[in-house]
Amino acid sequence: MPDRYSFSSGFGRGRFSSGGGQPWFVVGTLEFTTTVTLIAANIVWMFVYAAEGREHSLTRRLWLTTEDLLGPGVLGGEVWRLVTWPLVAEPSLWTVIGLAFFYIFGGQMEALMGRRHFFSFILALTLVPAIMVTIFDALVPSFAGLAGGIDMVQFGVIIAFVAQYPTAKFFFGIPAPIMIGVFVALQYLSILADRDEFRLVLVTAAIATALIAFKSLGYANSVPWIPSVPLPASATGASTAPTRPAAKQRRPRRRGRGNLKAVPTRPTSPPQYPLADMEIDSLLDQVAEQGLDSLTKDQRKRLEEHSKRLRKRRDQ
Repeated sequence: MPDRYSFSSGFGRGRFSSGGGQPWFVVGTLEFTTTVTLIAANIVWMFVYAAEGREHSLTRRLWLTTEDLLGPGVLGGEVWRLVTWPLVAEPSLWTVIGLAFFYIFGGQMEALMGRRHFFSFILALTLVPAIMVTIFDALVPSFAGLAGGIDMVQFGVIIAFVAQYPTAKFFFGIPAPIMIGVFVALQYLSILADRDEFRLVLVTAAIATALIAFKSLGYANSVPWIPSVPLPASATGASTAPTRPAAKQRRPRRRGRGNLKAVPTRPTSPPQYPLADMEIDSLLDQVAEQGLDSLTKDQRKRLEEHSKRLRKRRDQ
């Protein structure tokens, strides 16, 4: 693996794409990959957030939250919160920066994994942290918090990127593992300062899900310490077709004498006009010494007849 990883993105290609990922559908020149669809949803929701008023009644129903903090929550039956929370973002500069990072890294990972694997990966990054938060909400009475926007999903995608390309370098030539290590450390320092149990569970679950899910899908093979879980072949894309046994090589059959059949040879017909070999040899010697003109008509006729008989016998 080279020391530097060369980024490529859809910017500057004349259309908005996601670094090579296969789109789910296309509207005009806009290719809706998983990456682009999530970014578009967050952008649209920033306008909805600004238009719905100070109460933000719709946004409050879509965020991931604990029971009774912003409504019944998942435990109260609002199960859609498990999947809607990454789609609803507040308008801010940090939201835009996060979307830009997600576009770059998400496009790279989607091109690497393919749209089906990448969608499964994003779905795991959405569901597993939300389920873990819901479990803690059911078990810990003082557990409270909320989450919304693409930040945690984007964080997991970047962690998976570093696991796949551990020798890559980020800004100013800083190795990618060091850069992501600093980000993780800052996350936990902030959590410690705020004593935020909700965020502690959310961040830890996002990191663990990103690494384990990514490794389980068949990536990050150069990092052996990342655990993986066995997945069905339909999830990993492995072929389930049974392998055909190798054909047995036939041994050449040895034929004994008992298998041999006698092939009758065509009997050669005896010459109808036998000539003495000495006479023919004498004629040939004469031609060789004196030339063909030295032969009489009778001698030439005999030699021609002998030549015809030889050709006829050869053709039989």
